[in-house]
Amino acid sequence: MVRVGVIGTGDVARKSYLPGLHDPESGIILQAVCDIAKERAEKAAKDFGAQAVYNDPKLMLEREELDFVFVLTPLLTHASLTRQVLEAGRHCYSEKPLTLSLKEADELAEIAERNKVLLLCAPIYPLLPIVQFIRQLIVNNALGKVAFVRAHSSHGGPDRGTFYTDPSSYFLSEKSGPYVPLYDMGVYALTFLTFVLGSVKRVFAMAGTAISERRIEKVVEQGFIPYTIKVTTKDNGFLLLDFGDGCFGCVDASFCMRYNRVPSYEFYGSHGSLTFDSWQNEIWLVSDVEGYKHPEGWHKVELPKEIQEGERELWGQRRPTMGQRVVEHFRQCLQTGKQSPIHVSRARHVIEVMEKALMSLETLQVQKLESELPK
Repeated sequence: MVRVGVIGTGDVARKSYLPGLHDPESGIILQAVCDIAKERAEKAAKDFGAQAVYNDPKLMLEREELDFVFVLTPLLTHASLTRQVLEAGRHCYSEKPLTLSLKEADELAEIAERNKVLLLCAPIYPLLPIVQFIRQLIVNNALGKVAFVRAHSSHGGPDRGTFYTDPSSYFLSEKSGPYVPLYDMGVYALTFLTFVLGSVKRVFAMAGTAISERRIEKVVEQGFIPYTIKVTTKDNGFLLLDFGDGCFGCVDASFCMRYNRVPSYEFYGSHGSLTFDSWQNEIWLVSDVEGYKHPEGWHKVELPKEIQEGERELWGQRRPTMGQRVVEHFRQCLQTGKQSPIHVSRARHVIEVMEKALMSLETLQVQKLESELPK
């Protein structure tokens, strides 16, 4: 039985993690939820089956027997709360970004190692079978030598859709940082690309504020009144990446891409190309490499049957939430002792890419990275 605690019961928790997280039949108990707004935590407990409610994470960690704790709070609070969880000797999963500095990421990694607990970090792309399959295609040279990649890691902004809680802090540098789309959205592409291609060697960034006012109105939490907000963070930008050996990439990280018809990811190699639409879960491939050729050229690639059968065996007909997938992965890590692809060691490299991107914005110069991913 895995006894789970959740810190933060806002939109991310309610949409992606809490559904199905209390499932005694599959060996998961949602032992406790915690939120600074206790009424929000109480509603989450009622909606998703938590056994206990707190508005102080310290008390939750002291009083509850927890095997694994999710930190699902706003952007800039992850590091301090994750530190509390690790120092309490509990295994932890942090939503993205873990922190904004490599130094602080290293400190958290050291605490986890010292206390012999796992520190896993979002995004969970490396856990997804379709992403693992894309990586295998490229490792197997289905495209030949990859020379260029492009990733769209953007959307129209937190004001574009319906939220449970007020998302306005995403537009405020004083609450969420100087270039929020980078570590709210760009982190997905950086995690995906480093999983597939390896470490980034150099980064250059450009960013600015394109839409100076936003209307916050699609919020369903009781008592909310719509209003207009002045944007103080950079809401639009992109990164140029150097993966070494002549392989380059471009990542947009923006809150200004409300509509989009192009693939999420594009890989261009010496002997083929691949696109991946992460919303439709579709891979398209063209290759002149033996074993990957197709008479029609560009063609849709399905997941191998063994991967599909493995997913059905694990989940049946249900589509697992991120919370369920993370807990199952946590179990496997404990059973096998293998290094997780979402271990803090990956997050720390991505964090340095983002940290150096912010430095690039300030200096208008290409920044060289110091960290490397484990081989």
